[in-house]
Amino acid sequence: MTEPTSISIAPRTMSRLVNGKEVALTTMAGIVLLLLLATGLRFYRLDTQSFWNDEGNSARLSERSPALIIEGTASDIHPPLYYLLLRGWRELLGDTEFGLRSFSAFAGVLTVAAVITLASLILGTRQRWGVLPTAVLISGVLAALNPALIYYSQETRMYALMALLATLATLFLWRWLAAPQLWPWAVAYVLAMTAGLYTHYFFPVIFILHGLVVFLWIVRYQVILAVDPQRLRPARLWRHIPFYWFGMVVASFVLYTPWIPTFLRQAGGRPAVREPFLAFLLDSIGWMALGETANSQAQLWVVLLAALLIAYGAVVAGGKVVVPVLGTIIPILFMAVVGTTQPAFYKFMLVAVPFYVIALASSFVPDNKNSLLRGWFWLPWLLLIGVLLATAISLNNLYFDPSHARADYRGIAARIAAQDYPDAGIILDAPNQWEVFTYYHQGPAPVYPLPKGQPDPDLLHPQLAEIAAQHNRLYALYWGEDQRDPDRIVERWLDAHAFKAKEEWIGDVRLVVYAVPEAPPTRMDTISGLSFGDAITLEGFTLPESQTYPGDIVPVTLFWSTARPLPERYKVFLHLVDADAMIVTQRDSEPGGGLVPTTSWLPEDVVVDNHGLLIPQSLPPGEYDLLLGLYDVRDSAQRLPLGPGGRPDHSYLLGKIHVR
Repeated sequence: MTEPTSISIAPRTMSRLVNGKEVALTTMAGIVLLLLLATGLRFYRLDTQSFWNDEGNSARLSERSPALIIEGTASDIHPPLYYLLLRGWRELLGDTEFGLRSFSAFAGVLTVAAVITLASLILGTRQRWGVLPTAVLISGVLAALNPALIYYSQETRMYALMALLATLATLFLWRWLAAPQLWPWAVAYVLAMTAGLYTHYFFPVIFILHGLVVFLWIVRYQVILAVDPQRLRPARLWRHIPFYWFGMVVASFVLYTPWIPTFLRQAGGRPAVREPFLAFLLDSIGWMALGETANSQAQLWVVLLAALLIAYGAVVAGGKVVVPVLGTIIPILFMAVVGTTQPAFYKFMLVAVPFYVIALASSFVPDNKNSLLRGWFWLPWLLLIGVLLATAISLNNLYFDPSHARADYRGIAARIAAQDYPDAGIILDAPNQWEVFTYYHQGPAPVYPLPKGQPDPDLLHPQLAEIAAQHNRLYALYWGEDQRDPDRIVERWLDAHAFKAKEEWIGDVRLVVYAVPEAPPTRMDTISGLSFGDAITLEGFTLPESQTYPGDIVPVTLFWSTARPLPERYKVFLHLVDADAMIVTQRDSEPGGGLVPTTSWLPEDVVVDNHGLLIPQSLPPGEYDLLLGLYDVRDSAQRLPLGPGGRPDHSYLLGKIHVR
């Protein structure tokens, strides 16, 4: 009797046919429908939103030659493979938002295909009459609909590629473990793992997962060897699996050797931050289920539903659920250990999402154990409906809710261009907005990324003075100041030397418009001595111009004092009203552009407070009253009463403004 060269201990896959060609076509139709669903969701409204900061970095970096990309990423926080691939991709589909994002979208579709194949291997479900097994079908549906996978399939970043490579590498490993003598799977595994290392510095977590998979495989081998040794002939192939796998790991790192010095220099550059583990665990599972666009209440419920589904799967699927659960939990534990538990780093867990959806689908493995749950077959379907409802809400937020939209740099650049103001300058605080903003900004206004290097007032103040001397209007884009300019050096200088006229949030970017005077006022043109409440006094003000034009900014400097420390915060309002007492434009802000609140005032100080009032382009010519007042930040109706000279509505007439 001839002994087989090897016998696979892997579960049967979905490639087995039952009724010839007709069955194969039925199976293929199911896969095609799932992939069409995944494709539609990933390409739907792909270019609706503007690039945000990191996407702008990808777009501009991919413009360079391969040599310059490698040089640039050596000083970046990501390896070069994604940018190199994007460089080739833009040659095919162009540098539009749709063209550049479509690379991630295609990677996202391939991830769904890889999840379907991996689920068929891990869950070990048999195909019947050519129809996709229920558990495999559910895995594909959950992967196709998953908001986290879709979100990063619509972003010009490397995270969709990282998830694809993690799934493919696990698939190749599983195939190789089933037949260790088939070296092409080993080669594919080495290449996928190497590509993952060159894609993101978080990818080594997959080696940890695979090490545990190999360990579990060997435990299973030892059990089979003790019960039925004939199933593992020749045994030497199985006995040496750990050594072969370790050799494959070494081969991956050998191919990664040129980048290891850069990895060691860049890894761990941020201080570790560790949130309470239980809260982080719950947030992580909720993020894997619903992504960036989840409602907090829906996220909490979906965590409970997911836990029940996985618990049900552990009963009906037994050991088949172990690897998907490990693939879900290990990245979470790794992030907790290295201290990347802040929401900004949740996207690293995209490598865990394919395993998460397979873990949920394990509930739909046929229960062949006559367990107590056999009469509860309806329970996983009920839980799945709950998960899908929460998913639908998150997808609606992703596509249609402006509060979940990325920063609209496209719109910011268009606003500045539409105003077409002569002698304007644009300041970017922080400077890493330069790539994304200049992707959209094509106008003549020069762009100044600040601060360069560490924020130092002795260096920044002369630079800002030089910039202000060249322009009579400045646009400032504030983003990420907490990291790049935590002391608000740029903003404090501008508030002290220019007149902030307009301030609005566009996504997480704050756009501020300043008027720059020829020389900042240092004295009061008009002495007031008007009291606001029982402590605050308007010592005087300077209103240099009473005539203006639509589109101009009226500069106002106020000089405040207080008789005692103030426990309350107040806002300053400037209202321009017409002859019918209707407000035609206004400016509301805490003193000092919001950086000198009234709670910081000292009795011996005089607070110099600059404000700018932007005159609308559509305002008809005529004479308007400029009114001033203070109100409690908690309630705009609670205005401070004025002393003699104030109006009955607790406002003060600063002067008449003539719009020409």
